[in-house]
Amino acid sequence: MGKLKQYIFDYLQRKQSERNPRFPHLDQPLKIILIYESDVLERNDGIKTIRQELLRRQMDVTMWGFVAKKEIQTLILPQSRILGLPDYNLFGKPREYVVKDLQAEHYDLLIDLTTRPVLALRYLAMLTDADFKVGLNLGEGIHDMLISLPDFTPEQGEEADIEASWLFNQIMNYLTTIKSND
Repeated sequence: MGKLKQYIFDYLQRKQSERNPRFPHLDQPLKIILIYESDVLERNDGIKTIRQELLRRQMDVTMWGFVAKKEIQTLILPQSRILGLPDYNLFGKPREYVVKDLQAEHYDLLIDLTTRPVLALRYLAMLTDADFKVGLNLGEGIHDMLISLPDFTPEQGEEADIEASWLFNQIMNYLTTIKSND
């Protein structure tokens, strides 16, 4: 079933319309969406710290997470949503209400904090309406800018031990460095 789910994802990704990405200017307020894999208890302390950092920079932050074994049905933070397996169909595609809610907003920047290949989160990254998408190189080609690690290959995804906060710092460092060199 996993290969069929992957085949459907790859097919839908090829059908996506061509994007014209716009590089974000971090010196002005942006509307940002964070995509991440939630911890089982849905506390996500590291993600909350990242959100606080972005709010301190006067960014408008929305967060979408995924956890396979969803236990809590309450919202932890404003503008936060954690999806579970019931929010996806048999083939791993997000249900229509999820897609509708996700595409209801336009974002300046998508920061994908996914540190291993999770199909549910790859769908979120693919379907989000954002001017610029950045994330770890997991081999799917969804993002406009990929963070590659010399000792990491997409095949290592399950075994890799990468913290979302470390990945966030790398992303922000690259976005700032690239902008300063313009």
